[in-house]
Amino acid sequence: MFKYSIKLIIRQFLKGNRQLLLNVLGLSVAFALVLFLSTYIFTEFNKGKLLDNYENIYRLNATEGVYWSSRSIQEFEGKFPDIQGMTKVHANWSAKSYYEVDQNKFITGKILFADQHFFDVIKSKVLVGTLQDALAFNENIVLTQSEAIKIFGDTDVIGKTLQFMSASFGEINLKVAAIIKDLPSEAMMKYDAIIPTLALESNVPWYKSDHWGQSRYEVYVSLYSSEFKSKIEKQLNAAFNAAAPDWAKKDKGEIDLKPYDTLYFSEQSGDILQHSSIKKVEILGTVMCIVFLLALINFINLNTAEKIKRLRDDGIHRVLGANIGSSIVRTVSEIFPVLFITLLFAVVLVIISLPLLNTVFDTSFQFSSFNKLNTLFTGIGGVAVTLFFSTFFIVIYFRRTNLFEVLKSKSPTKKENLRNVLLVVQFTLSIALIASTLVINKQNNFMKDHAPGFQKKSIVYLPLQGQMNKQAKAIKQELAGIASIKDITMASQLLGKSEMGWGMTLNNNGEEKRIGYEAMMVDKNFFDFFGIKILEGEGFRASSINEQEHIFNETAIKTFGISNIQNARISSYDKASGQIIGVVKDFNFQSLHYAISPIGFVCSDPENLGVVYVNLQANNGDQLQKSLGELENVWNRFAGDWPFEYHFLDQTLNNLYKEDRRFGKAFLLVTLLSVFIGSLGLFSTSVFITELRTKEIGIRKVNGAKVAEILTMLNKDFIKWVVIAIGIATPIAWYAMNKWLENFAYKTNLSWWIFALAGVLALGIALLTVSWQSWRAATRNPVEALRYE
Repeated sequence: MFKYSIKLIIRQFLKGNRQLLLNVLGLSVAFALVLFLSTYIFTEFNKGKLLDNYENIYRLNATEGVYWSSRSIQEFEGKFPDIQGMTKVHANWSAKSYYEVDQNKFITGKILFADQHFFDVIKSKVLVGTLQDALAFNENIVLTQSEAIKIFGDTDVIGKTLQFMSASFGEINLKVAAIIKDLPSEAMMKYDAIIPTLALESNVPWYKSDHWGQSRYEVYVSLYSSEFKSKIEKQLNAAFNAAAPDWAKKDKGEIDLKPYDTLYFSEQSGDILQHSSIKKVEILGTVMCIVFLLALINFINLNTAEKIKRLRDDGIHRVLGANIGSSIVRTVSEIFPVLFITLLFAVVLVIISLPLLNTVFDTSFQFSSFNKLNTLFTGIGGVAVTLFFSTFFIVIYFRRTNLFEVLKSKSPTKKENLRNVLLVVQFTLSIALIASTLVINKQNNFMKDHAPGFQKKSIVYLPLQGQMNKQAKAIKQELAGIASIKDITMASQLLGKSEMGWGMTLNNNGEEKRIGYEAMMVDKNFFDFFGIKILEGEGFRASSINEQEHIFNETAIKTFGISNIQNARISSYDKASGQIIGVVKDFNFQSLHYAISPIGFVCSDPENLGVVYVNLQANNGDQLQKSLGELENVWNRFAGDWPFEYHFLDQTLNNLYKEDRRFGKAFLLVTLLSVFIGSLGLFSTSVFITELRTKEIGIRKVNGAKVAEILTMLNKDFIKWVVIAIGIATPIAWYAMNKWLENFAYKTNLSWWIFALAGVLALGIALLTVSWQSWRAATRNPVEALRYE
């Protein structure tokens, strides 16, 4: 029977059976999307779980952060026998860093600084060289296979030398100690090269200094068994509390061990590990199920329609004694080959569209990425679910049909009710997706156009590299001579990022308490340059000294309960009396995902600041290029071998929402595919309904019905079901998008017109889909229609 069905399906394909082609096309697109998204979701949930012994690996966390200083780490190293290994890791902060080999420069991949115990905790497969003591010497570097090939063109490079150039950590001479295998896509800790922390501490002695403040090391430990976790947490807290000063204990809070495999979706993020939002994955998983459900509804609708056409054959089989078992076997033999062919088409679609999908979802999947059990089970599961529900609706539901009606070739009204319910469900899902896409796009536009509270247009910044900061005053003087530069200022970091957290002691009207806030060192004219309004007090003076005079934002003053800034003092590590000389208006110094938090500004000499901001006034493209050329000339006089690097501030701030825009594009793609699948099903349904009513249409036309009346008759039911679907979809979409917008501290409004527009679009798509077929039926010669009947 299966062999006969396959031959029949092939014959129908060759003859161009429209219904079969539409059925296979819609389901193939859905299966392709399900295969890709399921692989994406499995990869997301498997982040970090391919690492050897990941169940016993933990990150050292605290109530108030994940970063540790060298002094703090000394209290933990080698003191607890139940800890198998402990390593400290630091990220490379530079926006861009370079290797120099034989006077050739290469932009680095992701760089980690790690101590000699790194490979005891984070296992890696070595290809060339040895990992033992590879990070024990400050002149070594470990490269991944692809990074070695990028630099040297080969992996047989043990002992070869290179120079690592970083704006944050200077220039370090290194030699290759080992080559390791490239990391899989499921790796959560991504790196292309590892440099010993000894090299970092040699270049930047502050990292090795005897202080308890945060130097942004992350610490990872491996245990012999997870059973020791609670015991070790108590030991870690006891050791830290016994050695640390009171202010450090208050800054850290309770120490705990966070399981490695939970860190990918953790809200307490650091610099080392990749992170993602569990809500984003859940949304994509939900949308994947919706698309599959839409395709399943189509498949059921089309197959029940085909079954209705053959009701008389079914009735004859039942009269001849066919039982439910034989009906099931016959139905499965008809459906399964179609599903098998559909799955093959879906695989081909995934291969063809993989470059597009990788771009939209920011993945690097290859065909081998789908050659896994998870993907296989997803494909088999999709086929099995589709086969089960199709068989159920066709066999079980139709066997309840009155046999007398069947033999008289009547189309039972309950089948119309089933089809109408499925159409409403389909429209509801489509409208909800369209409305959600509009909301996501509106929020992305809101973030792009939102005024952060400071001047961002026409601002170009230069991250000083190497030893350039030592000549910062001379650089500023040279830049001031460029006619198109209106103003210049400097800061320790970029606006839009949170990079420096300070813990200080606040004396407020005689009461002392520890406070934490973001900190930024700036030039004296920083607030004037960016147009940030000073609400109270004054700006920095010519006599302002680093850490002795603070300016806070409004949120800091409210959060810390300061009623009079003249009666408040900030004490640093050196017990300097920090006077609060001013309060500035709140502005978004981070992305709109986060509410404005306390931030304090201190004035510093240009030599301590790493970013130069210039207000560049150019009326056209030619002037802009000329000005950038003059900037490059100044850069080249001070940068040595560092390549010229500049950025536009508004573009950098816009890049803070790159992931949100990518998610919006992914959601839009999925929505378009779901609408496409729904349109195919709608078109097929309209074809079926038109065929059933061919005789009725012919009689109406013979009796004088106009084309417009025939179109109204055929389309009014679809319009009715769309209107019902709009009423159901609107509250569902509103609730879902309201929950999604909770991810943003600053968000757009859920305007009524979004849901109205979604309904109008759905109605328009429905009318366009069915009207062509309706028009063909309405303009057909009624004599031919009646003769055909």
